Amino acid sequence: MTDTFSHWDNVYKTKGHDQVSWHQSHSTISFDWILASVKPTDSIIDVGCGVSILADNLLTEGFNDISLLELSTEALNTLKLRLKKSEKKLSFYNENVLDFQPNNTFKLWHDRAVFHFLTDPKDQQTYLQKLDQYLEKEGFFLLSTFSPDGPKECSNLDIVQYDEAKIVQLLGGKFELIKTVNEKHPHPNGSIQSFNYFLFKKKHD
Repeated sequence: MTDTFSHWDNVYKTKGHDQVSWHQSHSTISFDWILASVKPTDSIIDVGCGVSILADNLLTEGFNDISLLELSTEALNTLKLRLKKSEKKLSFYNENVLDFQPNNTFKLWHDRAVFHFLTDPKDQQTYLQKLDQYLEKEGFFLLSTFSPDGPKECSNLDIVQYDEAKIVQLLGGKFELIKTVNEKHPHPNGSIQSFNYFLFKKKHD
């Protein structure tokens, strides 16, 4: 990934938070799958959290160990202010996931539309090494990407589209695909974007 700190800060400074293409007024598939996969006491991370409502939704359900990782300082500051009353239950990371070195591991790693921005195979492998290093054994990897019938770029950046076969091959033998589903996500401009969601479970060695 190129140096996108300033790029994403500009996105969040120049667009209303309800006008970015990935906006949801309430988290949908991610929220439901997280509730079905882990307990509120489990440690989870939202990679590329932006100003997503997901953390709010999970806090309402009693989750108390949520990490939020985001490139954009602008977006992360918005979340910190909005979730100030729950700050003891949250950890904030203003950094690139490729440089991520937390002091703990996670039961669930959530990524709604970050991984597909990694167009360089070396960056993809670095990401997957981080995932393997910081996701607990038998932990869950919940990933959402643009599908082959979805957009080819987002926010003026190229992306990589994924279907089941492509992502399974890339992850190798360390993860078991639990389920996948396609979502037609409504863009604020009235168009429809096609996402694929994948839920993987990390295999026990």
